[in-house]
Amino acid sequence: MPDNRREITRRAAKQQDENEQLVETFCRTLLKTAKEEQKTQQESSEGFSHGSADELLELFYLVLSRFKYILLAAVLSAILFGVYAFCFVQPVYSSTAKLYIMGQNSSSILADLQIGSYLTMDYQEVFKTWEVHEMVRKQLNLPYTYKEMQSMLTVSNPSDTRVLYITVKNEDPQEATDIANAYAESAKKFILETMDSEEPSTFSLALVPGSATGRSRTSYIVIGLFLGTFAAIGIIVLKALLDNRPKTPDDIAKSADIPTLAIVPSTKAAMKGMKNAARRNK
Repeated sequence: MPDNRREITRRAAKQQDENEQLVETFCRTLLKTAKEEQKTQQESSEGFSHGSADELLELFYLVLSRFKYILLAAVLSAILFGVYAFCFVQPVYSSTAKLYIMGQNSSSILADLQIGSYLTMDYQEVFKTWEVHEMVRKQLNLPYTYKEMQSMLTVSNPSDTRVLYITVKNEDPQEATDIANAYAESAKKFILETMDSEEPSTFSLALVPGSATGRSRTSYIVIGLFLGTFAAIGIIVLKALLDNRPKTPDDIAKSADIPTLAIVPSTKAAMKGMKNAARRNK
């Protein structure tokens, strides 16, 4: 009976040792697998970053090698934009006359300012009437229609002021100045005769502008220069990214997954080498 108990105890201890060894082996295997996966991920990330840097450097040198084409595209684009600016874009000149709106006679300065602000908004509508357009057209003998005259005219009022800005845009600087001053005088006359309010005073007369408004012709040339440069660079980079053909022995080895045994030079290069060798022998 004691012998049986010893045998059972010995077997239980042996089974426990085997279980502990099995658990220890399993844990070691898991730890080893985790380390191998971490190492693989690290190598792949390093390879990816290294490959990305190499690709960017390759694209940079490719763009530098095509510098003459980029320069040619930039010059041609600048010439085209310059021709367009000088032949098809007409310079527009802007001239501004100013009127000061008088308020009603009032003992309160605040009330006078409020009334003057309201009158300023009312007077802006005066410049949209056909009567004022007709007065200006007869005064200067202009060939424009009411719609064309309205498109040239802009009336604005800076905030917290009682000053009207009468701005006229025209391809002729002198005509733009004459029309702006004529609108100011015609509006004063129309307001005095039609509206029960004081006549606005001339705050400032329009002067002949010395330069055109908007984009200058030189800016068109600069824009063409930059657009041509960026367009050429974009085409070169896009063409390189879309071209998947192998170009070097390393590319062939990667694509076919086989090592390169030998490199055969092109026929032109071989013939050129033979001619050079023959010349040296002579």
